[in-house]
Amino acid sequence: MIALEIKGNKNIMNALLLSGQFDSFLVEEAVITTFNTFHIDGHLVKDFYSREELETLEENQQSTVFSYWSDIRPVCFQLIKGKKTPVSFKVVLHAAPQLIEKTAANPECGVAASLIRSLVLNIRYDNGKVVCITGSALTTFVMDKSVDRLWDAYVCQLLSGFGLEFEEI
Repeated sequence: MIALEIKGNKNIMNALLLSGQFDSFLVEEAVITTFNTFHIDGHLVKDFYSREELETLEENQQSTVFSYWSDIRPVCFQLIKGKKTPVSFKVVLHAAPQLIEKTAANPECGVAASLIRSLVLNIRYDNGKVVCITGSALTTFVMDKSVDRLWDAYVCQLLSGFGLEFEEI
């Protein structure tokens, strides 16, 4: 787990809200505080979908637990846009199943994909600062920390690839 302070709030906001750069991530939750506090629970409500739609999601190896950021992003953008900066926000993103599989397939990873419950990226804005915090959850305790190292490196590479500057705190 690492904590990264992003330099240049406008750049991270553009990457998060105006581009599709984070669209392949799943959303556990988003909490945005402007004139009210808005809570978005990213868990899919399966009763909303027909049986066929759920089967299609499963066939396409898409999450049947969380919504994709691409579906939630426009709502968050509507809540944040305007002349005033939000008081705060928090977005909890998870790596999609395909990225977990790819991470586990890395020769440097000593943990099977079936043991990786989630790879998480928390993005928080508060007091004028944006901080990204990585995390992982496994289905059982293992001494091997290769998943954490690979996830941390992936997130750093991802943010750098988006042209974002950051420093570890």
